[in-house]
Amino acid sequence: MFLEKNRDRIEKDFEDFSRELPGKAEEIKKRMEALSPDIVIGMKYLYSNMPYSDVGNYTFDTYLDYVQQGIYLWENSPYVKNYPELYFLNYVLFHRTNDEEIKPCRTYFWKKIKDKVQGKAMVEAALEINHWCAGEVMYQGTDMRTGSALEIYRSGVGRCGEEAVFVVNVMRSAGIPARPVYVPRWSHCDDNHAWVEVWCDGDWHYLGACEPEAVLDKGWFTNAASRAMMIGSRWYDRAMPDEKVIGKDGMNRIINLLGKYAKTRWITITVEDLDGTPAAGAKVRAEVMNYGEFSPIAIMEADKNGCISFETGFGSLLICAVYDGAYGEKVIDTREDDHFTCTLGEEYEDELWVDFDMNAPEDTGRIRWNITQEQEEENNRRIAAEAEHCRRKIEKFQPLWKRCLFGHTMKEVEPMMAVLSEKDRRDAFPEVLEGHYQEASVYREFNPDEIYIPYVWNPRVENEVLTRWRKKILGYFDKGQRDAFEADPKSIWTWIEENISVRNDKERLTAYTTPGAALELGIAGEKSHKVLFVAIARTLGIPARLNPADGAIEYWDGMRFVAVLEESRKESHLTVFAGEKGDWNYFQNWTIAVTDGRGYLTLDFSDRKWEAGKLELDIMPGDYRILTGNRLPNGNILGKRYDFHIEKDETKRVELELREYSLKEMFNRHSIPDSKLTDRAGNQVLVSELTGRRRCELSDAEHIDVPCKADEGLDAAVAFGDAAKRENSLVARNILFWLEEGREPTEHILNEMMDLKEKYEKIQKQVIFILRSKDSLKNATMVKCLELFPEIQVYFHDFGKDKEMTARRMYVDSEKLPLMVITEGPCQGIFAAAGYSVGMADMLMRIFEA
Repeated sequence: MFLEKNRDRIEKDFEDFSRELPGKAEEIKKRMEALSPDIVIGMKYLYSNMPYSDVGNYTFDTYLDYVQQGIYLWENSPYVKNYPELYFLNYVLFHRTNDEEIKPCRTYFWKKIKDKVQGKAMVEAALEINHWCAGEVMYQGTDMRTGSALEIYRSGVGRCGEEAVFVVNVMRSAGIPARPVYVPRWSHCDDNHAWVEVWCDGDWHYLGACEPEAVLDKGWFTNAASRAMMIGSRWYDRAMPDEKVIGKDGMNRIINLLGKYAKTRWITITVEDLDGTPAAGAKVRAEVMNYGEFSPIAIMEADKNGCISFETGFGSLLICAVYDGAYGEKVIDTREDDHFTCTLGEEYEDELWVDFDMNAPEDTGRIRWNITQEQEEENNRRIAAEAEHCRRKIEKFQPLWKRCLFGHTMKEVEPMMAVLSEKDRRDAFPEVLEGHYQEASVYREFNPDEIYIPYVWNPRVENEVLTRWRKKILGYFDKGQRDAFEADPKSIWTWIEENISVRNDKERLTAYTTPGAALELGIAGEKSHKVLFVAIARTLGIPARLNPADGAIEYWDGMRFVAVLEESRKESHLTVFAGEKGDWNYFQNWTIAVTDGRGYLTLDFSDRKWEAGKLELDIMPGDYRILTGNRLPNGNILGKRYDFHIEKDETKRVELELREYSLKEMFNRHSIPDSKLTDRAGNQVLVSELTGRRRCELSDAEHIDVPCKADEGLDAAVAFGDAAKRENSLVARNILFWLEEGREPTEHILNEMMDLKEKYEKIQKQVIFILRSKDSLKNATMVKCLELFPEIQVYFHDFGKDKEMTARRMYVDSEKLPLMVITEGPCQGIFAAAGYSVGMADMLMRIFEA
């Protein structure tokens, strides 16, 4: 029988759902009357466990696709009988994987891949599916709204989280249990990442989404994952999972998977007040510093003793706790201990820069797999063919917005489309955009286009699913209510607070309830309340927005944007001075956050421009924290914080400070791939041969006195030899440059090297240029540089996977050139940089000589 072990539970859960949302439940039951019992129980399962935003945002028919394919797999898949029924429910049947838009896709994807997987064992099928996915979608950075699996497939591009959504849906369409796995924020660099786990033959295995390998449990992120402080996946079912749970995110439980990827430690945090009394039930967040701000990686609740215990990595965390209106925080380092106390009510000294350290876990991941050279080469051949297929597909793609001409010329429509993101223009339904165009047009004459287009016509408020909400809003309120809203826009918010309830316990906190669904359900998350305010205001011709710095709801009063809530009004002024350092980058090495006593909200001033070494900011009265951070190549951060209070109508002046580093702290030792290079004569040379040379091999040059650490990079035999032999046998340092001739970053680094002629002349035998082809040697700057330094070694490489993996192993941006790596020993990197920054050639020399 279909779902025999869980039928009774599902029926009971659906009864609970029906009591909570009686109107919606009646509508659903009517649709179920004509369906088979198996489809009914499948639909009841989805509705009982989905976020309320899913209940309101999507139609019954949307979910029918997922249930029908699930039943087909239950009856026909050779895999289903091999795994627990709870896995089938959560990792095959269930529709949601992350916070993506939901569109029917499972039966569609199954038709695309069934011929590729039928008859294959689970592992073989999973590998084959990932290869198919790689031929349909490739990585492209996009905004934070997560597109549907169907639209990601259609457009052929997506960021890592979207690639994971796509691959998980395709795997589930074939009956292979799959889930997205994510690092909320890395500890060692400013980014995050998502990939996929599949359940095959009795255990979970990982793979890079749309990044196929010859085997499972292999990916470029393997070593990076070993440096994480938290790796998780979401569980939607009301039943408890059989894995470690670390807190909740709204209705989702978060499964802690870190132990599969990294060396871990169980730690205990005790939360207590100033008198030492335990804070039972305190809300606790563990945070890492990333993009210049502290960001949560886990949200938990203390037990009756005020304690929480969880598994994490060997590194630093900021522990934040809130209880009964009191707030406390503490920076901890799990390398030093496993028990810590966080005290509520302790205050920081105002207007004083305080140092702190955030240490990243060390790289403990493996770098070798049991794969033959033939397997690797065949996998690479397939990847190249799949990438070419995907590129051709992307070239043919036509964004949907080009169908939205509304009876006008492209020239007339383009200003309207310009306020939408590239992703919106790619996947928004034409009828939705046309509806907003027509329904908002009655207000166009009342505001200039620079106000009307982004703040009245614009159907996008934040990251919600785009729908035609204007007609629903107009139909919901009578004329008297609409007139009252127009006369006093603040009353819109009053009405929302009184009539739309918040049920975070039934919500996926990063998902949104659309304006129409919020009105229909009478329920929406806190972020969706704000979206609803803006939607109602715009429907009535009132320009409105969420403030780009802090998300406050605002409306245009004819002269300026006015904050609806008094506490959000910008009635204080902050002047920030750059000081001696001139290259401050918001969300990189500094941020400002405001607190409400329960935590901090980082403000977004990334679009503000420095003028004459200062930044002028209007902010709300309140308590603030400025963070600055200097991230070292090893991933650690030398941080500073500055706390201050500002009153209404007060002006504060703050000069930013950044902690400096020593050259020793710039070393970052990691192994790099042993790439095959080609010399000018066409001979192949391994990187290990070039970087494994001893200093004695370079003794004819003046630079023999370049210092080198005596105990690193030595053969065991040499290490135990006499002092003279040790000194003569020390490995030489080298600098490898992957260069992109003709591009500004490469032009800059070559010119800087030539400006430092005397220094680079001494080490030119230890400088290795890696170029794409001999044509690169025709570049004028390259010619000039090689004439100045004739002993620089030149090799050629395809800049493919090995170059990417070299950057990733050294933890620098794999997409930026030039890539520069200082080595000490065979394939042993000690420092790397990617892209160009002023003074990089001098920095390389200083580290080379350190």
